[in-house]
Amino acid sequence: FTLSKLKELQELINAMPLLPKFVQDIKNAFSKILGAEIGTVGVFLRSDTNMEDLKDFTGAGLNLTLFNVLKEEEIFKGIKQVWASPFSERSYKWRQRILENPENVYPSIVIIPSVDVDNSGVMITTGVSSGNPSDITIAFSRGPGGAVEGQAAETYSINSSGRSILLSPSRESKYNLLPETGGTGKAYASFNNSILSSEQISQLFNFSKELKNKLPGSPGVESDGPFDVELGFKGTKLWLFQVRPFVESKKAVSSEYLNSMDPQISNDKIINLNDKL
Repeated sequence: FTLSKLKELQELINAMPLLPKFVQDIKNAFSKILGAEIGTVGVFLRSDTNMEDLKDFTGAGLNLTLFNVLKEEEIFKGIKQVWASPFSERSYKWRQRILENPENVYPSIVIIPSVDVDNSGVMITTGVSSGNPSDITIAFSRGPGGAVEGQAAETYSINSSGRSILLSPSRESKYNLLPETGGTGKAYASFNNSILSSEQISQLFNFSKELKNKLPGSPGVESDGPFDVELGFKGTKLWLFQVRPFVESKKAVSSEYLNSMDPQISNDKIINLNDKL
């Protein structure tokens, strides 16, 4: 019964007319905030709800995000689609597993200008693999939308002195593009160069220190970290797209089976290169 009513609610949201004042407010906001008329600049449409980023829960990737929407009518249509997405069966069931009141969800829409970045990804302000809270972990892919869609990203661990260790290279042969005409495209990657330069890694390291110092205690920020940060580079310019608390699966961390998959190797172990494998 509940799921059928959720579907009905989604259909009503997608079919409802938008108030003329709301439409005009959005158009005015494009001119005032984004500096361009609606329909002339591509935007990302994504949701934010009062349920996301609560303690031990993250809604990352749970609801609909629309990439690089350009046309005015598609933007207003997309606003309703994204607004309805938190009431999907998948989103409801995910909240139902964790929250006591998953029905009391109040969505809002975030409209972000599209940036056709050279590379993008996530930065976690803790050592995900090392377990050291002084480390940071970065994972980047070519193009926009990198490392957040299950891609095999170029991943580094950076210690407190700024020394980086490559954990895994990228093996993605294709990456995203954001054409000026709207929508998305694909391009093919070459593997002769790394995705991140040493200068960009240093820039990310310095930015992580700034985040760790400024975010805790800032208005509206209830977490002391670590943080999950989405960002990207266009040339030498670093673009910040989103910051949220980093929520790690405590069950996975404490799992004896998963921990047993990480072999304990002595740092003093000597390997004779002349021995046959």
